[in-house]
Amino acid sequence: MAFERWGSLSVDDHVNTPALVANVLLYDRLILPVMTQQADRDERAYWVQHGWNPDLQQARIDQLEDLAIQRPWDAARRANFRTRLEQLAAEKVDADPKHATRMILAQEQIGEKPEGVDRVTVIAAYNSTKALTTDFHVATATEHLGAQACLLSRRLATPNIPHPEDALKTTIALSRDPAFRKKRSALFDWQELALANRWTPEETVARLSDMADDYNAAVKDASGKVKWRLAFTISGIVLGFVFGGPIAAGATAALSLVQFAKLDLTPAIDAGNAKPAAMFHDVKNRLGLTLQKVQGPRDARS
Repeated sequence: MAFERWGSLSVDDHVNTPALVANVLLYDRLILPVMTQQADRDERAYWVQHGWNPDLQQARIDQLEDLAIQRPWDAARRANFRTRLEQLAAEKVDADPKHATRMILAQEQIGEKPEGVDRVTVIAAYNSTKALTTDFHVATATEHLGAQACLLSRRLATPNIPHPEDALKTTIALSRDPAFRKKRSALFDWQELALANRWTPEETVARLSDMADDYNAAVKDASGKVKWRLAFTISGIVLGFVFGGPIAAGATAALSLVQFAKLDLTPAIDAGNAKPAAMFHDVKNRLGLTLQKVQGPRDARS
């Protein structure tokens, strides 16, 4: 059975496509507060007035399919939201209302789970460092992991795909890939180890940046070896034809090459301690996103 990490979003996180791309990459699924008709107001008009674009939200849900977990933003959750803001105001905390929405969804119990999923951890998806520095005084494990996810989002939010919609489409496909999901799980497992070791989010991402460099170097080395082995095999077949080998033998050799290529074009990499960064190689190859270096706590507040 699988253990998944879900990210909870606010009412307008679907509008920011680059941030949505980063969140699709980082989390197994996303929880969205979905526009729901209310007795006390015209909810569609309210969402449109505030720039929350309910039609775009529905389009994103259709794109994400089972990667989207829908939660009606109904009267009960709105009341919970108002109570949360009042509590923060009483504590003299200058809270981000959008992040209060994410926190409410993150703190709700998960009832029915997707087939094959045993356990779920929900993390409030920080899309800005303002939200992070406002709420980071709550030093729980979830907050710490959420802070790391915010920093990772910032480091990843440099797409090399010209059109955001194309980037989102590619990202959704990558997030569905079982091998990528396994690598992402290893990343979060490592982040929890970092939490146990009391590393700060900045330290965690800095170490991960180094891991990503090491992992990419391992891939480059392994790819070079695989290309050399294939070239050597191809040369052997070519020599067989040059020296007049039987046609049947040549055909068998060609078939063997095809089978060999299918098996070995993707190198088996012993990344060692760099394993948690494995997902970033896939991210770089498919999306052109890179994990940038972290400059320190001051950078995290910019």
